[in-house]
Amino acid sequence: MKRILLIHTAADKPYLPRLKDAIGSVGCSLFGESISTRTEIIRLAERASCTSILCSSQAILSLLLSSDGVKRASLDNYAGSMFFLSSDKLGKIEIVFINPLEHLISVSYGRFLFRRYLSKFTSPESFLKSPQFIWEPCDETNYSRILDSYQDADLLAIDIETAREPYIHIKEVGYTAVWFRPDGKGSPITTHSCVVELDSVSKLSIVRTLNQLPVAKVMQNGKYDNAYLARYDAVPVNYLWDTATLMHCWYSELPKDLAFLGAFFSREAMYWKDLSASGNKRDQLLYNCKDTYTTALAFLQMMHEIPAYAKANYLNEFPLLFPCHMAEMTGIARDMDEMKIAYQEQRDLVTEHTSALNKILGTEFNVNSPIQMKQLLAILGCKDLESADEKNLTKASGRHPLNALLIDKIIKVRKARKLLSTYLTAGKEFTKLDKSAGRILFSLNPHGTDTGRLASKEHHFWCGLQVQNIPRGESVKRTLCADAGFVLSECDLEQAESRDTAHIAGDENLIRAVSGTKDFHSVNASAFFGVPYDSIFDSEKGKTRDKGLRDLAKRVNHGANYLMGANVLVETMGLIKIYEAQRLLNLPKLWMPKQVAEYLLGKFHETYPKLSRVFYPSVVSEIIRTRMLSSKATHEASYQASKAGWTRFCFGSPDKNKRDLNAYVAHVPQSLNAMTLNKAFMLVFYDLAFKPEFKLIAQIHDSILFQTKIGHEYLIDEVKKRMEIPVTITGYDGIERTFTVPAAAKAGKDGNGATRWSQTE
Repeated sequence: MKRILLIHTAADKPYLPRLKDAIGSVGCSLFGESISTRTEIIRLAERASCTSILCSSQAILSLLLSSDGVKRASLDNYAGSMFFLSSDKLGKIEIVFINPLEHLISVSYGRFLFRRYLSKFTSPESFLKSPQFIWEPCDETNYSRILDSYQDADLLAIDIETAREPYIHIKEVGYTAVWFRPDGKGSPITTHSCVVELDSVSKLSIVRTLNQLPVAKVMQNGKYDNAYLARYDAVPVNYLWDTATLMHCWYSELPKDLAFLGAFFSREAMYWKDLSASGNKRDQLLYNCKDTYTTALAFLQMMHEIPAYAKANYLNEFPLLFPCHMAEMTGIARDMDEMKIAYQEQRDLVTEHTSALNKILGTEFNVNSPIQMKQLLAILGCKDLESADEKNLTKASGRHPLNALLIDKIIKVRKARKLLSTYLTAGKEFTKLDKSAGRILFSLNPHGTDTGRLASKEHHFWCGLQVQNIPRGESVKRTLCADAGFVLSECDLEQAESRDTAHIAGDENLIRAVSGTKDFHSVNASAFFGVPYDSIFDSEKGKTRDKGLRDLAKRVNHGANYLMGANVLVETMGLIKIYEAQRLLNLPKLWMPKQVAEYLLGKFHETYPKLSRVFYPSVVSEIIRTRMLSSKATHEASYQASKAGWTRFCFGSPDKNKRDLNAYVAHVPQSLNAMTLNKAFMLVFYDLAFKPEFKLIAQIHDSILFQTKIGHEYLIDEVKKRMEIPVTITGYDGIERTFTVPAAAKAGKDGNGATRWSQTE
């Protein structure tokens, strides 16, 4: 068995006892003294007779990089990177850098990564041998030779480099061609990399031709590259593989950036991103080629190791990139005149509430000043609160009516300022050259969450908004409108997560409550608090009679579904709502807030006992037994080859860590909901989105936002039909059930669409 030398730091010493479990039977020598030269490292290795070194020292990393001109190197960036030194006695010495040993206990996957990097020494045969890296710039002089060579490649990795100034543009396009034939140097594959500096029309023609080659393409987070390549009419054909998506489908909890993938999947990986900061043009071109080379190597190793569940996940997830790309490049129109009005309204609110605060406090008060807020909280008897975030302000508000008066104004000022800075300031629009009109763009990311639910952020073109976080109400959504001749609609899955939770747990009480014709939250209020349903909800008029009890039941349901503890429920509801619950339910006046929360949660679990008795323990058991969570669901309508639900590899310990338990319990229904909505998104994309009378805008939480041409409102119902997908699931009680989550169309007052997004609520 190979012996390992571990060079650690003083900060690592408390965690050295954890090494025994992480290293197992591998022999290990430890060294924790300072080292100031490369020669000292070599002599240390010779004394220990070790050619394999793991190192967690930032100082040694800087020492090894100093000759390469890298001034500031991050250990996090270089974790997994391999360095080489030469010894007269030992020959080649290999050094792999690792994260601080604290990660063995502070990061859920810390031990896993340690063992992965250790395997570069203990199981080198498990890694594909990297082919020789050969690269060259591609231009008019050598383009024909490169094209002839690449035409018979088995794989082509593509990556672009972009710049924002003086305008958004592509600087370079890099390629790595892969042939599945030996390179004559021990590797079963051969590669060649090139890079096109996109500074002329003739070079754009080269890029277009290379991208049109029928060779299978692989990209890293390729939706970004394709957004830019679409503007250049250079979208690659046969884009079949994406390494970020693959990693998400395999280990959703691990990082997915290319530097991490290179270190994780390539044995002799070396972090290369510092090249981009050198200022040298050749380094920049080399950097782009290294991106594609690393993408290709990571992909090949993935294919060498990938398990069946990750393949099934990929068949579900990869097709989502295409409707996401369409939605991202479509966006939604913004009414700039309406935005000016909305902006002024929020400015007036800031002025009004700031003036009131200044008058009450007798000073110029800045609600965003940590010093002033800390002083105010102390005066209000809240010295114990560590910060003035909204959660702590809510706590302070519930302690005294005067606190509530002041903090209400503070929160309103902050919210108005947030609306102004984030949503209502001009410049976030993607505009025409004459600035006459603008669109709000955004990105939709299928690999942005552990559950498979789409995530969102600003657009790849350095503009736009996070579309899923746009606040409810008129303030912002009234500025987002339908295109000329079209109307907006939004179809929403109703109580999707509650329905999914009910069937996953196999709790017949919850299934009946959420699947019946009665208002779900009013049914809960009646069951939790012993109040007749008719006194809470008027079925004939379809209106709530007791908003207080219904709202209380809704909050309790949300918290208890995902194992929220009493203290967290108090923080989530806020003291004011807790006291209101105490009053509404006539609970003992001497009860503390935590006791009220415990009572509320107890009522939930008393009503739906299978969640705590069957569902939660089964989740823990499944993870301990398999390290996996699977939704065990089949969707009857799908364009994907695989109909399996999402399977997640779990690094956490739900039997030991409450936060992990909460996350994994929530994962199961959230993932099932995400898979159902994603499949609906795909159905709408293939069936409707290519019609000239239809525009797909976005997937938002449990809904799909879209436009239909005036006179084609029947398409609203077509979207609704495609969202109502029958799901067959085996619950944790072992019983198979089929159910359908109903969808509701929100399309303005007349149901035929709206001119502004705010009118669909």
